[in-house]
Amino acid sequence: MASAVAGSRSLTASSSMTSKAAVSQRAAFLPAQRVVQQRRGSLQVQNAITRQRKEETVQQLEELLGKSAVVVGLRYQGLTVKQIQEFRRSLPADSKLLVCKNTLMRVAVDKTEGWESLKPATKGDNAWLFVNEEVIAESIKAYVDFEKKLLDALPKEERATARPLDISGGVMDGKLMDYLEVKKLEKMPTKKELIATIARLINQVPTKVARGINQVPTKLAYGVKALADGDDNKELKVSDVFPKPESA
Repeated sequence: MASAVAGSRSLTASSSMTSKAAVSQRAAFLPAQRVVQQRRGSLQVQNAITRQRKEETVQQLEELLGKSAVVVGLRYQGLTVKQIQEFRRSLPADSKLLVCKNTLMRVAVDKTEGWESLKPATKGDNAWLFVNEEVIAESIKAYVDFEKKLLDALPKEERATARPLDISGGVMDGKLMDYLEVKKLEKMPTKKELIATIARLINQVPTKVARGINQVPTKLAYGVKALADGDDNKELKVSDVFPKPESA
């Protein structure tokens, strides 16, 4: 009997110790579990923020594409943040320089009509230059000047072939342009210059028209006058003014 009681007490004590050990192990595991849960929660929040930022970036790209006449991809690899900021400050106010992932640019291009040709330029590390139609020449000149400054800092033997801020591609009017074609835009007339040219041409029109009228054949001039004189006669036909030639 005493042996049975002792065995029962021993079993109870053992069970109690096992229970305490389980509680102790669970208590020791809980902090680690909480850390994992917190990390998962933090990761989910971070993913949500990243997704939101991507959507905001795509929306920003769409707006910039919609307002731009020229878009150029610039490979900035090798440049410092300070140099990129310096170039950004040299641009006219209506031009924007934005660094983003090529995948986001491709999404924005797919959503914006007229920019499909820009896709081949979405390779490598690109900073995207968005140029308003009013400042095309001014913006490209800023790029040319900045490139020249970078080249001047290189050894002379490297300057002929170096492109410290290379162009991955540019698009204007739906056409993909290479490095040399983009640089030619530096000479493109501004909108004010185009308006001035058109105005000058319009002022020359009266003289050219008068000269042209003086060269009109006599018979045709007579016919036009006859038609004008007979305008009040509703029964008058063009054939009455311009009779058919007699058959041979």
